[in-house]
Amino acid sequence: MKPLLTVLVVALTVTPVIAASIDMGTLTPTLTYPEPAPAPAPVTKGKAGINQ
Repeated sequence: MKPLLTVLVVALTVTPVIAASIDMGTLTPTLTYPEPAPAPAPVTKGKAGINQ
């Protein structure tokens, strides 16, 4: 029983050290976004653009 308790105590004390040493920045990919779309053509005002 004593060796099992020793293993448990050692595992519980080492776990935070191992967790703190992992670089979390490499686990997720870097997000990249596409360039914004160009502005749409201006809307015509007046009666000239209605029939087009």
